[in-house]
Amino acid sequence: MRVILKMMNRPWPICKRRPADGRNIPEGTRGRLTRWWAWIGLSALLLGGFQPLAAKDNLPFVGATLPKLILETPAEEGDKKYLGLGKGGKFSLQQVEGTLLLVEIIGVYCPLCHKQAPGFNRLFQRIQKDPRLKAKVKFLAVAAGGTATEIAYLRREFAIPFPIVNDARFEVHKQLGEPRTPFTMLLDRNRKVLFAHLGVIEDLDSFFQKIAGLVP
Repeated sequence: MRVILKMMNRPWPICKRRPADGRNIPEGTRGRLTRWWAWIGLSALLLGGFQPLAAKDNLPFVGATLPKLILETPAEEGDKKYLGLGKGGKFSLQQVEGTLLLVEIIGVYCPLCHKQAPGFNRLFQRIQKDPRLKAKVKFLAVAAGGTATEIAYLRREFAIPFPIVNDARFEVHKQLGEPRTPFTMLLDRNRKVLFAHLGVIEDLDSFFQKIAGLVP
C-alpha cells in the first residue's frame, strides 16, 4: 500500500483513451472521472504489481531551446487577447506576448494535474495582481490527447483561469519527449528553457520567487 500511495504522488503517464469517444461530458459529473481513472490505476497496480516508469532522457532541460511547436489557437476571444494572438487556427510559442512563458503539459484525466490545478490558479492570480509581472508573465497549458470538449469540462471543473490548448494527436507531447504529467517549463522570449520540473510543484511561494527573479 505504501508503494501505491507513493505512486499517486509521481508524475502521471498520459492516458490516450477518453470516455464516450469524445462526446459531451454530462453535467453533474464533478469528480467522478478523476476517481474513476484513479481507481483503474490502483486496480492495475494491485493486479499486476508496481513497476517504476523509466525517466525519459530526452525531455527539455534548462539551457535547451524548444523546437518550433505549432499549437491550436484557443477558441475563446479572452484567451487570444491574453496571449496576444490574432486570427488564425494555429500559433507558435514565439507569437505569445510577454517576456516569460509558463507552459504546463497536462493530461485531462491526470490526478496529479488535478492536484496541482488549485495551486496554479492561485499562482496565476498572484501574478495578475503584481503590476510588474502581469504583462510580462503568461500562462499556457497544453492538454496532451485532450479534445476541445474535454478541455472545456476541465476548465469548468477546476475553474482554471488561463488558456488551455488541445494537443489531440499528441504531436506537441511527442516533440517534447513524451513527458509524464504534469510537466512545467519556464521559457524566455526565444523559448529557451529557464526552468523544467516533472511532477507537482509543491512550494509555490518559492516558485513565485523564481518567476519574479527571471523577469527583467
